[in-house]
Amino acid sequence: MNILVAEDNLFTAQQYHKILEKNGHNVTLARDGEECIQKFQQKLSEFDSIENPPFDAILLDNNMPKKNGAEVAKEILEKTPQQRIIFASAYDIDALLKVPENLKQSLEVLQKPFSLTSMLDKLERS
Repeated sequence: MNILVAEDNLFTAQQYHKILEKNGHNVTLARDGEECIQKFQQKLSEFDSIENPPFDAILLDNNMPKKNGAEVAKEILEKTPQQRIIFASAYDIDALLKVPENLKQSLEVLQKPFSLTSMLDKLERS
């Protein structure tokens, strides 16, 4: 799987990266919301069709500098509504994210705290 991880905590990002690559996944890391959007758009521009999302999944922290996860998700889903996004958050995502109902089908939540194994299981379930 190609996975984009947006996480501002360096230690946490490294842990995600380590377990995902160990399990055969290709990981792209972003340190904040703006970098996540940039990496998403760069990968999207490499694709022939906007019908298919550029990543198999995007793992988003909600509390990030520059743009929070809800802002990032909304921007991504406006471009590619079928992009799978998993929020890693201790917050109620429905309360944070104001997107149309038809876009919410692409969103999932991984409630913090969680184990790296449960994160891997959630990502690999499609």
